[in-house]
Amino acid sequence: MSAQAITALLLGAAVLVGWARLILWQRAAGDLGARPWRLAALMLLQPIVALLLFFGLFPPALPVAGGTLTVATQGSSRFASAVKGAYLVALPEAPDVAGAQAVPDLATALRRYPDTRRLVILGQGLVARDRDVAPGLAIDYTPPPSPSGIIALARPDRVAPGTAFMVGGQVAGLSKAQVELLDPAGRITDAAPVDADGRFSLTGTARAAGTAEFTLRLRRADGGLVEQAVVPLLVEGDAAPRLLILAGAPGPEVKYLRRWATDAGYAVTLNMGAGGGVALGDAPVAINAASLRRYDLLIVDDRAWAGLGGARGAVLDAVRGGMGLLLRGSGPADGTLRGQWRALGFDLSGGNGIAPIALPASLAADRARTRAGIGSTDIPADLNIGDDVLPEVTRMDGLPAGRDVVPLVQDSAGTPLAAWRALGAGRVAVWTGLDSFGLVLSGRGDLYGDWWGRMMAAVVRPAPGPVPAFTGPAWVQERISLCGLKPGARIDGAPLSIDPATGDCAAWWPDRAGWHQLRRTDGSAAAFYIYPANALPTLRAAQLYQAMALLQGAGQKGDGVTAARSVPGPSWPWFIGWLIASALLWWFERSRIGRTALAAA
Repeated sequence: MSAQAITALLLGAAVLVGWARLILWQRAAGDLGARPWRLAALMLLQPIVALLLFFGLFPPALPVAGGTLTVATQGSSRFASAVKGAYLVALPEAPDVAGAQAVPDLATALRRYPDTRRLVILGQGLVARDRDVAPGLAIDYTPPPSPSGIIALARPDRVAPGTAFMVGGQVAGLSKAQVELLDPAGRITDAAPVDADGRFSLTGTARAAGTAEFTLRLRRADGGLVEQAVVPLLVEGDAAPRLLILAGAPGPEVKYLRRWATDAGYAVTLNMGAGGGVALGDAPVAINAASLRRYDLLIVDDRAWAGLGGARGAVLDAVRGGMGLLLRGSGPADGTLRGQWRALGFDLSGGNGIAPIALPASLAADRARTRAGIGSTDIPADLNIGDDVLPEVTRMDGLPAGRDVVPLVQDSAGTPLAAWRALGAGRVAVWTGLDSFGLVLSGRGDLYGDWWGRMMAAVVRPAPGPVPAFTGPAWVQERISLCGLKPGARIDGAPLSIDPATGDCAAWWPDRAGWHQLRRTDGSAAAFYIYPANALPTLRAAQLYQAMALLQGAGQKGDGVTAARSVPGPSWPWFIGWLIASALLWWFERSRIGRTALAAA
């Protein structure tokens, strides 16, 4: 119970006691008692005195108008001024603004001016440190004109060694601009013009495990450099996925697939039949539920699939449990193969013959070198580069289709070569290519790896990966929120303080650019990159604009944001009234006014 309620109960009890005393006195006095109007006046004055005392102790709240605070942020003019009747403060990111009070953060400014109900933001906007205290306030913010440059950038958090990756984004204010992606050695690995909306997409290839720093360059149509920034990449693989390859006969397609999968980090087991009960490859694997639980992906051709017989049920059960299954053909699609694939939900539309695969044009020699990797003494880099003559690679004439089938790989003409569909917790895919090994022999190993890498990554049993430390780019001296942590987590060896309000989040202010490492209490670690304060200024400004737009919208939706607030009023008028009323009651009780004539005598 509050102090106000206790005081009200005590004063109410005092009034009731006073009334009871008056009534008992009047009854006992009989003819010597007070006249009715005197008794009524005495009884009325008692609650008035109590009310005046209560309001003197707890004065009623009075509405007061909320104030306006003008806040200068990064990019504000040095000659900025506050709006009429408002205070002007400058945050640490703002320049030296004449007449502004310097504050370390917005929370300090709001404590200095507690009547603030409206913020006028000058410059680029509030950083993450100050946005947490702004909700509930009306915000006036007009973003400055956006400079030309990169306003969006998307990259993978992590990639496996030897695989291709995509870097995309959007450019504002530049038409016919050119974007280049350079590998860590400074060589151009891909380049492309931006489209009509300013979007772009570039391809690179990750090499050895570890951290890598690619470079993104933005050039004007005349070749002038506009912006350059690092594209950080964490190259690391999961524990080697376990791959089982079943082939009805040996051949070059199986040979090069095994070689590529081993180089890509798969733990490969190969079983091949050679006819007459002869088996080649690794130790034979029994196809049953127990053995298939040890594998994450099964690749099997049509002849081996037909030879499984009743064991196909165990394979499909393993797929429903999460294992991936990739079926490939060894020749033109006959009735047997069509029936096998139709039973799994894939229809082959088209003929029964063989058709050529339309291949993309060969890359320029300098870019092909970056995709092929650094050469060795045995295999110089130039031997990994294909010539202008494209190899002849064929496929089944039929095209995979179905009700819930998703296209996976297409050739340069848009013809689907592979597709997948879900089956329980796993996925099943089909591949119509017949002699993709020719890509490796003709120097197009990058295209071979891209096709098989995409197919296998789409269906392999997913492995739990490390949780990213945070999402999005971050800059030096800008607050970062790290969540999913437990007490004892460290960054670069320094302990983090967990916020007790959340229980698993910590705030961190990086003091240097480059790579940092977050180590959790369970022993897992995550590496992440921090940009210098002057890197990607257009992207940083665009993110501020988006965050401010969300904050501004939330403030406008709040009920009573700009309404007047209430504060306790002055207590002295109530105490003076209580003193006057108490004196009047004291005098009136002792006076003879209103008494009967006999009592007055």
